[in-house]
Amino acid sequence: MAKEPAPAAERSRDDPAPDRLDSWKDIAVYLQRDVSTVQRWEKREAMPVHRHVHEKLGTVYAFRSELDGWWRGRGGRLAQLEGREPGIQPGPAVDITPQPSERRASPGQMFKARRRLLALGMMAAAVLVAIAFVRPFGRPKTGTSAEAQDLLMRSRYLNVRTTDADSQRAIALLERAIELDPAFATAHAELASAYVTRLAYVTPDETRDLEQKAFAAAEKALSLDPNLPEAYLARGDLLWTPSHRFAHERAVQEFRRALSLNPKSDQTHRRLARVYVHVGFFKEALEHADTALAVNPSNGQALNSRAQALLWMGKDEEALAILQSMPGPVLPELVEANTAFALLRLGKRDDAWSYLQGALRKYPNDPSGNLRGIEAMLVAQSDPQKSQDLIAGVRQRDAANPSHHAAYFAACALARTRRAGEAVEWLREAAATGFPCYALFANDPNLDPIRTDPRFQAFMAEMQKASASLRAKLFPDDVNSGQSRK
Repeated sequence: MAKEPAPAAERSRDDPAPDRLDSWKDIAVYLQRDVSTVQRWEKREAMPVHRHVHEKLGTVYAFRSELDGWWRGRGGRLAQLEGREPGIQPGPAVDITPQPSERRASPGQMFKARRRLLALGMMAAAVLVAIAFVRPFGRPKTGTSAEAQDLLMRSRYLNVRTTDADSQRAIALLERAIELDPAFATAHAELASAYVTRLAYVTPDETRDLEQKAFAAAEKALSLDPNLPEAYLARGDLLWTPSHRFAHERAVQEFRRALSLNPKSDQTHRRLARVYVHVGFFKEALEHADTALAVNPSNGQALNSRAQALLWMGKDEEALAILQSMPGPVLPELVEANTAFALLRLGKRDDAWSYLQGALRKYPNDPSGNLRGIEAMLVAQSDPQKSQDLIAGVRQRDAANPSHHAAYFAACALARTRRAGEAVEWLREAAATGFPCYALFANDPNLDPIRTDPRFQAFMAEMQKASASLRAKLFPDDVNSGQSRK
């Protein structure tokens, strides 16, 4: 059983060191573990570690009192479950950092300290030899440098943002982390996801090359660590792209595999929320978005999925409040378009128009076509010809992920002028490119003018059947028990 570090109050009489620990090494010595173990605990077990982010590198620090509290809760139970880990299992902590001159160790104390370190080294070597026999088909995980870990953390901040500069920087940070440690499985996995983010939201014209890179990076990660959650996230990301026809079911399977390996990952929960909201399973989307935000309140994509679920459930006021507080460049044109969409559904057409004009000034290129789709909705009845011209512009948009939303906005614009046939064509495009949102299509007032049209009714019958089939595959227990969760 792992030895519990003495509470800070008990140590203070013999250890005048301050409450703060200023490096991974200090934290590891304090908890009597190796550096790779405490880094894993911080990442997967919510161990309290803080960061200073500098221009090039970052530093970490922790407080003994916070570590004590964590140990009394999750940490102690975790140590009991893990038992003796592969790798070094340290004995009592040995502080080898320089001390103030008034506390300088005597020669005898220095000799004893060196002897203990030598003994620990011999124990480590013996454990590694044992691992070579116990795990003949794999190699033990190596510790990752603090610099590589810091590069990974910085990339995570950028990787949820969808601008060209942020995407390039995230990829560069991860590539540098891999240069420092080619066996850094997590960096390979997150590089795969970064490639997918770039092909989906920034440079769809580079899809073929980026998909190949993403696939190779994900498989490399799995070859290094078959139980790495981030590798399964990357696989799911790659499946949820236009070239894979937004394979909702298979993507969810990969994300669920990742969740089984790390149930507290906000990145996994926000991905599940994203898929569920697009297929119209709004309650499940909200559950996962809320879980992601509880783990990481700054997860902008989870917040966006929460806003979309509320918006498409018809809770426009709640959705609007979130959309107007969205941080940073996370799907910026889509957030702006959805904000105008919410204002329009609330009957605030003038506000929606004013807001949209500001968004068009900020994003005049509108590569996804979302802003032109919303503008087509706003002028559909007052200027039908202009609306038609805008819809033609939507047709020329770049093939990026948010484009399925632009297709839906175009369908709504056509429905408002009762052009049912064309509206259904756009709805089919939205559904085929990742947005088969039956629950939205069935309830959005923007589509009310065409609900009695036979073409729309036939399309909706197909959508209802497809939605029920997907739910049966993803949630068989709900279907078997007769539950319905829209």
